[in-house]
Amino acid sequence: MNGNGALASFLTRLSDDPQLQQAYVNDPEGTLRDAGVSDDTIGTILSRDLSRVKAVLEKELSGLHYMMFMVVFDPPKP
Repeated sequence: MNGNGALASFLTRLSDDPQLQQAYVNDPEGTLRDAGVSDDTIGTILSRDLSRVKAVLEKELSGLHYMMFMVVFDPPKP
């Protein structure tokens, strides 16, 4: 797994950057890759397995005492 903080850094930028949010909606894998996130971590994110995502973040942010998640689901297409 990625231990360089790339995922945590990406998620922080994603929360504040509408342009990055749109890029992620259009191409999640490519956007993560461009941000320097490892292939293993990209696979974890794309799996949508929150326990695996949490494990990556815990490794990247060791010593952190709490973590918050917000899960956003893509609305169904009409």
